Amino acid sequence: MLRSIFLFFSFFVTFISFAQTPFNPETESDFVKATYSKGNLISILGQDLIYPENAAANGTQGDVIFMLKIDESGKLTSIEAKERVSDDLAKQARETIEKLTGAWNPSKVHGKPVDREYLLVFSYKIFYNALPLDYHAMAKKFEDKGKLEKAVRTYDDAIKNYPFEPVYFTMRAKFKKELGDEDGAKADELMAEKMNMEVLAIVEIAQSQSVR
Repeated sequence: MLRSIFLFFSFFVTFISFAQTPFNPETESDFVKATYSKGNLISILGQDLIYPENAAANGTQGDVIFMLKIDESGKLTSIEAKERVSDDLAKQARETIEKLTGAWNPSKVHGKPVDREYLLVFSYKIFYNALPLDYHAMAKKFEDKGKLEKAVRTYDDAIKNYPFEPVYFTMRAKFKKELGDEDGAKADELMAEKMNMEVLAIVEIAQSQSVR
């Protein structure tokens, strides 16, 4: 139990160190997240992205993370690289962001436009002789069999592989609560809430490769 709490707070501190304007549910209950005026941001960013050939050949994968600042007028004022797994992946992701020429609908707190910084995550994954795992389906099978501890471990694996996906924290909280781990469930719910507010989008770029 102590180890799981330590791991959570280690990730929590890392996540907070990225977010310069973190969401505070106590003071910003009426917070409205910024949106891109030209449509669905994930679809727009992902439509031209392909896995860089050299990166795929070298087995390079992981998250490329940028911090974007959108001011109260709806202008994207800065793009800062926070984490990269390779120059090739970071270069492609940055070029995609720079193609966003439309205005933004700014963040609002209590109806007032405000400056805000967000994380934008590009998740590069290579699947060798396999398809992406359906963690929800796996956890549901364990739930149907009454094996809630295994359902929690399924979401442990999901979060390890996709650490910025709030839905995995939400679902793990559900099973922790059913197991009586109220503190663990509350911590996961808080993390899911923070991610929903602080992560602008997660763009997934997948590559399937056959290995003989």
